[in-house]
Amino acid sequence: MIDHSLVITILSESRADMNVKQTVTALVKHDIFIPALIGVALRIILMPFFIWPHDIVAQFFSLTSVLNHYDPYSLSVSMYPPFIYMLFYPLLLIASKIGLVFRFFVFPVTFKAAMFTQLITPIFGDPTFLIFWKSPLLIFDLLTSLLVYALTKELTGNPSKAKKGFILWFFNPFVLITSYVHGAFDIVAVFFIMLGIYFLSKNKYLLSGISFGFGGITKISPFLIAIPLSFLVFLKDPDEPKSVFSHKRWSNFVTILVGCAIPIVISIPWNINYYHQLVSSTLNELSINGGLNQWFFAANENLRVTILNPNLNLLRDLFYFYPLISLIPLILLRKSLWNSKIHLKTILLCSLLSLIVVYFVSPASVAPQYILWIVPILTVISMKNRYFYLPLAILSFAASAFFFSIQTPFAFMYPLALFTPLYDVNQLNTAVIDYARMPGVFCSHLREDLGLVFGAIGFFGLLLSVFLIVKELRKVVEDAQI
Repeated sequence: MIDHSLVITILSESRADMNVKQTVTALVKHDIFIPALIGVALRIILMPFFIWPHDIVAQFFSLTSVLNHYDPYSLSVSMYPPFIYMLFYPLLLIASKIGLVFRFFVFPVTFKAAMFTQLITPIFGDPTFLIFWKSPLLIFDLLTSLLVYALTKELTGNPSKAKKGFILWFFNPFVLITSYVHGAFDIVAVFFIMLGIYFLSKNKYLLSGISFGFGGITKISPFLIAIPLSFLVFLKDPDEPKSVFSHKRWSNFVTILVGCAIPIVISIPWNINYYHQLVSSTLNELSINGGLNQWFFAANENLRVTILNPNLNLLRDLFYFYPLISLIPLILLRKSLWNSKIHLKTILLCSLLSLIVVYFVSPASVAPQYILWIVPILTVISMKNRYFYLPLAILSFAASAFFFSIQTPFAFMYPLALFTPLYDVNQLNTAVIDYARMPGVFCSHLREDLGLVFGAIGFFGLLLSVFLIVKELRKVVEDAQI
């Protein structure tokens, strides 16, 4: 007698094995597999040996509060909205269950360089900790890369251009510096922005809103970009294009806002405490209460004293009025957009313009890593319109050069010197101190002069981006009217 159930089980397992093999084969043969493999290997090499320790120390000590059943904002060092703590809390619990112990070490050998230059701290985590800490960044980076690939393919209809867009993002030096040398968490917010744009292009408004909402509890910026994009959705109603009171129009608009609210409600106690800290402390994302985040103003002492400091109240008010400022371009184009179909290209252009406006009115602190919000959208658009290559190259170069100019490359290399024999700590200290002492031409120190130069280049890149976006939006409107 043949056991039919056994035969069915064997056949099912065989089909499952074949499906797994086919899936693995398809992945290996995919045109982005080799670039992705090389890019991941490069990131893994950078992860354990480079870091800018200030933010990580603050974030880790806030997480220890969570692990001890306290609010992350019970310590004044917490600088981020809740999602970072929501993300790392379960990861740290899993790590503790499997016996991984993460430690910070105080290194007296770095005291002199830390106190004299304020470019470093004497507290560093070991390479195991750095790999663990940056692993979520790698995951969100990969996911963002796939969204760049998918959006480029949808925008251009060309798989080879999609591959090129993927490579242009995944091997952009600024992307590597921000996440794996500096260790900033902006890539998490970038992923949610790109995911929100992706869902918006598919008319999945609730999922788009939820994506922007999760981005907003990672960094404030995705909430801000959701404001103009919600208005763009309000303009989009092919059934009743001229009716302000269209049920569908208002339904789509409200759906995005409801989606944005869901992540806020999930983490509402922490969001309330974060808001209280936001308005009572300078150690937060708004830094000195908002305004004109242009590096050459903030990095250069003369410009900071003569322009920024006397106008802080005005700059703060600019940030508070961002929701109105962000709507200006769409209000100017409303009559044309009202009767035209909103394509992915329009969504990308409006998103990019909104993020640049956010950048102009967001913190006056030195934060070149915020350019990372702009780079993936700029990468996708440049695959469709080649003249966007220029601002992409300018911003990537200027932000990378600014990072190393204001901090020095040596300030990021302490894990490499402290935990490996590849570099000497005393040599590193000497290099950092010598660079900090180096006199400048326009200001007292060379690092501020370089911040002025590369900040100005970045400022020009942003202005060029705005010019090209407005030009392209006008073309979109003209094409829609033909």
